[in-house]
Amino acid sequence: GLFFWLVRRMMHIGRQAIALDRVFAGLVAQGVAVWMGFQAFINMGVNLGALPTKGLTLPLMSYGGSAILINLAAIAVVLRIDAENRAMMHGGRL
Repeated sequence: GLFFWLVRRMMHIGRQAIALDRVFAGLVAQGVAVWMGFQAFINMGVNLGALPTKGLTLPLMSYGGSAILINLAAIAVVLRIDAENRAMMHGGRL
């Protein structure tokens, strides 16, 4: 459920950025959402035995230094996009 919420929130941030005429930022946020959602879907399918093993880590859960580092960096980019969206909605400039 938490991965669904995370992916849905990232997609919302992307749509919000696109509505504010920040198309590249919106597509980056949506791309990160699709990436993490696909990775989580594959991992959960493998654990249920419905999909063959692929060697993907579960985002933010599985042990692995490089995978967790890249996932956290991607989430940080999405959080920055959200902060810029909020600043633009309140009349701020970039």
